[in-house]
Amino acid sequence: MEPDILAQHIYSQNPIELGSSNKEYVMMLAKSFGMSDDEIVAVQKHILSKKTTDRMKDDYEAAIHRKILELKKRDGKSAQKDFVINVLAPYLDALSRNQIYKSGPENESFEREICQLYEKFFPGDDAAQALSAFINSSKSYFGGENFNVDFQNAVNRNLLKYGLFLDYELQSMASILKVQDSLLPMTPYKGDSLAIIKLKRFIPGLMPSKSGYYTIGMRYVVVLDDMIAVRAESDSLELEQGEFYRKYADKRFERFWRYLGLDLSLQRASEIYNQLMKKDFEGKSLAYIKRVEELNTAIHEAKHIVDQIEHPELTLNLDAEFSAHVTEAIFSPAPNVALLSAIQRMEKYAMVQQQPYLNQIVVKLWTMAKRSAYEKQYTNDSLQNDLMNLYSNYRTIRENAYFDSLDDFMDKITKKL
Repeated sequence: MEPDILAQHIYSQNPIELGSSNKEYVMMLAKSFGMSDDEIVAVQKHILSKKTTDRMKDDYEAAIHRKILELKKRDGKSAQKDFVINVLAPYLDALSRNQIYKSGPENESFEREICQLYEKFFPGDDAAQALSAFINSSKSYFGGENFNVDFQNAVNRNLLKYGLFLDYELQSMASILKVQDSLLPMTPYKGDSLAIIKLKRFIPGLMPSKSGYYTIGMRYVVVLDDMIAVRAESDSLELEQGEFYRKYADKRFERFWRYLGLDLSLQRASEIYNQLMKKDFEGKSLAYIKRVEELNTAIHEAKHIVDQIEHPELTLNLDAEFSAHVTEAIFSPAPNVALLSAIQRMEKYAMVQQQPYLNQIVVKLWTMAKRSAYEKQYTNDSLQNDLMNLYSNYRTIRENAYFDSLDDFMDKITKKL
């Protein structure tokens, strides 16, 4: 990224401390933005050289304008990559927070040039019109209208042909990521279809806190490699702390467990958590832990899409999360770790909803966790059988309906993963 473009791009995402050369702080920024320590220090110095944020923004706009004029005369892969890194990515990131280039006719002319260059480097069916419609829908959102995700999907369908994908969050950030792997090609499923792709950052910038998600209207599961790596490192650090790690510290949990009739204290719950993490991950490499977290995320998000295909009538998010978390644990190579994730999500719902049926689910999940932590004869197969029974007998809270059998999900998705 050009230095003037990079400076504004980084600082607009998160106003970093410019005078701090603290090694830990620099390392944290480097990991957050996907850069090296030296690159972060260089950006800090470059921003400081601008003296004011207005000067930094003016230089950023001038640099993008020069880049557009230059790219009009260039062709080929190198120019395509330059366009993505120095024009399209920083522009769409700013757009996601409504930080448009300029106002009035000047901005309209600027956007037309971006759309024309986009069609030049990423030719496809009405590529320029698709990007223009997406841009206008984003701006309309900030004017109080609804954002139309179909326009974003149209852009992504075109970018996917070139191995790229736009991760876009209104009022937050946008990243253009490269497709690192196809974990599951587009696969027919009960009159519909779904695919799973793994994306990786190649442009400096913050990433969303999620490790994966499913797209509305495209039937793609997206797994974010950078965030999976962060989760795996967190798992590894927890294991290193061993019995000294305290997952639970909030007294509200103790009061809730007492209300449910669970014999749990903060210390015992943390002990169970540590035991189950150890059971699945002790002695395993970081690469193994990362692969498991990748699979867990893929299974979880794929189940969300499958439930929409099989049960479009379902309306409660907590039912969908139960289904996805328990399915994840059933098919995970680390079922105890996935069980812990299910417990954390479902007990948070239960504490807020105060719904008797949901309370029973939390009790059953904790009972499995205790057995898996303390009973030697309670194997991973035992746990997965109990989880399968829980899933099969679950009735959705609003519709009082069962979820479909997991046979098709296993054959068409988890076996291929």
